[in-house]
Amino acid sequence: MPKNDQRQSLRQELRKKRRALTEQQQDEAASGLLNQWHAHQIHLSTQTPVNKIALYLANDGELSPHQIANDIFSRDTITPQTTLYLPALNNDKLLFAHYSKSSEWHTNRFGIEEPVDENALLPNQLDLVFLPLVGFDEQGGRLGMGGGFYDKSFAQKKPKEKPLLIGLAHECQKVNQLPIASWDVPLDGILTPERFIWF
Repeated sequence: MPKNDQRQSLRQELRKKRRALTEQQQDEAASGLLNQWHAHQIHLSTQTPVNKIALYLANDGELSPHQIANDIFSRDTITPQTTLYLPALNNDKLLFAHYSKSSEWHTNRFGIEEPVDENALLPNQLDLVFLPLVGFDEQGGRLGMGGGFYDKSFAQKKPKEKPLLIGLAHECQKVNQLPIASWDVPLDGILTPERFIWF
């Protein structure tokens, strides 16, 4: 099977798996993710300051980081300067808009909510990015939804350089080895509800 067909077939299979998770399973997974974040945030902060953190609004069965966001909103979990950001479309790449409890919102062309922010950050201005994904392997490979927005946005990033790219995923999204394309940006780590994998 050609690589592109293999990737698309795998993408469909893994999306089906994560969409099959019940609401209760998703809630438990989000709680597990928060516990893993608490257990490993000090390790991550030794790699680079983690004041500017990007995450995402989950859909299509993605593992939701909303409990991490709520935790940061409710207390200064790392430093008093910790701020959150969400991806905002900028043609075929991403900017990162400031996200707070008082954010104003608009809807992008895919029907996804984005905070309104005239001073959105460039990707390299972030310290840590939690990325959604469809599939991952234990070599740092990430399979996304196919739009390439994250890959294009972080195309110039080298491993272990700022920002750290940490994929968030259910364990059911793991495969032995992904068919990697030349444009795929490798992850620095994976956080699941059960563990943290540092590459």
